[in-house]
Amino acid sequence: MKISHRWLTEFVALDASWTPERVSDTLTDLGVEVEHIENQAAALKGFVTGHVLTCEKHPKADKLHVCSVDVGDGTNRTIVCGAPNVAAGQTVCVALEGAIVPNGGYAIERRALRGIESQGMLCSLVELNLGDDHSGIHVLAPSLPAGMPLAQALGVDDVIYEIAVTPNRADAVSHLGVARELAAKGAPRLDRTPPVTFPPTEGPLTVDVQDSTLCPRYMARRITDVTIGPSPAWLQDRLTSIGLRPRNVVVDITNYVLMECGQPLHAFDGDKLTNNAIVVRRAAEGEAFVTLDSKQRTLSANDIMICDAVRPIAIAGVMGGENSEIDDHTRTVVLESATFHPSSIRKTSKRLGLNTDASYRFERGVDVNNLVYALDRATQMICELAGGKAAERIDVYPNPQPPVTITVRYAAVRSLVGMDVADADQRERMRSIGCDVDEIDAQSYRVTVPSWRVDMALECDVAEEVARLVGYDAIPPATHARVSLLGAALPAHLRAPEHRARVRTFLVDQGFHECYTAVQTSPERAALNDERTVVLKNPLGLENSQFRTSIIPSLCTVAGLNLRNGQDVVRVFECGKTFRRADAPQDNGFSIIEREHVTALITGQADAHWSAPKARPVDLYDMRGTAQAMLHACGIRSAEFRMVPDAQDTTLFTQNRLDVMLGATRIGTVGEVLPTVAAMADIEKAVYAFEFDLRSMRSEQAVFAAVGAYPTVRRDVAFVVDENTTAADLLGAIRTVPAPLMRSADVFDVYRDQHLGAGKKSIGIAMTFRSDARTLVDAEVDDVVRSVINAAASATGATVRGTTV
Repeated sequence: MKISHRWLTEFVALDASWTPERVSDTLTDLGVEVEHIENQAAALKGFVTGHVLTCEKHPKADKLHVCSVDVGDGTNRTIVCGAPNVAAGQTVCVALEGAIVPNGGYAIERRALRGIESQGMLCSLVELNLGDDHSGIHVLAPSLPAGMPLAQALGVDDVIYEIAVTPNRADAVSHLGVARELAAKGAPRLDRTPPVTFPPTEGPLTVDVQDSTLCPRYMARRITDVTIGPSPAWLQDRLTSIGLRPRNVVVDITNYVLMECGQPLHAFDGDKLTNNAIVVRRAAEGEAFVTLDSKQRTLSANDIMICDAVRPIAIAGVMGGENSEIDDHTRTVVLESATFHPSSIRKTSKRLGLNTDASYRFERGVDVNNLVYALDRATQMICELAGGKAAERIDVYPNPQPPVTITVRYAAVRSLVGMDVADADQRERMRSIGCDVDEIDAQSYRVTVPSWRVDMALECDVAEEVARLVGYDAIPPATHARVSLLGAALPAHLRAPEHRARVRTFLVDQGFHECYTAVQTSPERAALNDERTVVLKNPLGLENSQFRTSIIPSLCTVAGLNLRNGQDVVRVFECGKTFRRADAPQDNGFSIIEREHVTALITGQADAHWSAPKARPVDLYDMRGTAQAMLHACGIRSAEFRMVPDAQDTTLFTQNRLDVMLGATRIGTVGEVLPTVAAMADIEKAVYAFEFDLRSMRSEQAVFAAVGAYPTVRRDVAFVVDENTTAADLLGAIRTVPAPLMRSADVFDVYRDQHLGAGKKSIGIAMTFRSDARTLVDAEVDDVVRSVINAAASATGATVRGTTV
């Protein structure tokens, strides 16, 4: 946004001590950053006005003229000029020796042109970077004296500040707002608000606001007998100096008032309004509308429209329509001054791709009490410059907004700011920005916020104002930090998971590469694992509109990219957050459940080994082995890997999966990723993954025992069971046998053959026995084996195949 130094002087007294550099530094220190200073006069250094005394044809060139030019220093210059419109008696723009031409960047020197020395150059607006007319030199008003600095003669001797305004500072997007900032730092205020007086006339205009939430206040006025033409030179110069293009007197006045006080205005051709009516309503879903840029826009039911009695005439707060624009035939103007809900304007502007000066301000929030001044100010200028006659204003304001009051504690401000600001100094700082301040007691005071500061509502906002007005550089640096070294001081849900660092180190040691992927994802991917997704209110786009419920789809995307770039095997993992909506509010009051998971994924070919040189694809056992080793590294040895019954389906894994249980708690899942999920990342190979809840992984108390001094005895038993009986079922039955001598029981073989019978399979169990007191004899071991066989038969119907060893 561009701010004119000359324009600022209409609101605050900026004497010689207020140099452009001081203004820039002051505004930047206050948080209104000045990105660039443009000194317009400096660009035209060495350019002056001149009077053409004589103009004769060049004796050796038909298209050149030899001119004698008075530049006000008592010495006439001979200047050779090729412009077709040069003539004696003109006042022109002269570039003296040493001047740098803005459009070309070259210096003016004395040089001979066809035998005649030229001592300067007569300039066009194109060469000065001040216009598009290159048909000839620019001719000035004959009343201007010779030798006047050209920047002064053209009215471009201003200083322009390019400022960056943060979204919360809606009050600083105008010259009046910036002037208030300078006044808060000592620049004397000037009471130069132009008086607004005009004789009102009768005007048949009605206003109907159908949604006061989206349009809290709407003002309008009908102005008749208007003559449309170009604006006066001073108004055009004021607008062009800050980068605005003059159009006609009415539109230029609305832009002038916008840049002066920050309130967007819009002017409609009153004769084009049906029944002299203004209706503010929501758009119909899919409604089409042609804006001033001659493009058709498709609207939604969330957009606010300004309509007449039968049709829309503007997208509220964004852009007007072709069907009601001001043109050369306009004789009646309906002037609008309104405020709209910032969020609504922001969404409409973003969705339609329309970013205008009006939407820029409305989406930040405008001063609801400034509407009256802006409407009256523009009305007065239209009456003076376009000959209009104004009717009384119409003001629809059903729910007047009371002023915001904040109770502020002196000590709280000092604590938040980090420096000792005296009580009286705090109050004075707040008064300097337009607040009314009342002292409550020795500990606190009350601040009534001016209506233009829409960003102030809390005590911390007051503290921020005090800090920036005193100066952030005045805050003393902190030389000591107080850090609690006791992790237990934090609530459990804020502490880092116990095994986060350990699992990361383990997986990296196993050849996995750590990834960091975005927690935002598309609705399709978010719903893969859980339909209770968390939807963002203001997403950057559909692909980032929801939070992920699992990390597996994100890692699939990473794996697919690596496979497409020639990797034979991909091992990746991530420790990150997942989110889902809770069925009911949690103890902490939130309705969103946030979990931290460690997720690993493998796909492609397994690593070659001398014992198995032939390449093979990775399988579930590779993933299960990694998961079990990781749990052991974390001191978790009693976790069980259980098959999931067919009836318990999942949206991420096939039936080839295992749930990992720690007691009665499921802490993770290991399995094959559904091919449809892998295909979303263009992966055609089998993909295996595990996902563990880091906070559910609790270390177990380690129990140490002496190494046994006596030999171990092994017995292998092959049980014949039904096909639907799992090894876990069989081992569970075996472990119910009270047998202190049995040290372990593990599967060593699964065998299927038609001789076993239809629907049967054989599971081989290897059992080891040892005593810490003596060497075992066969009879002791055989007794335990028989108890095991009986327990297995009772629990699963198992029979023994062959003989026990």
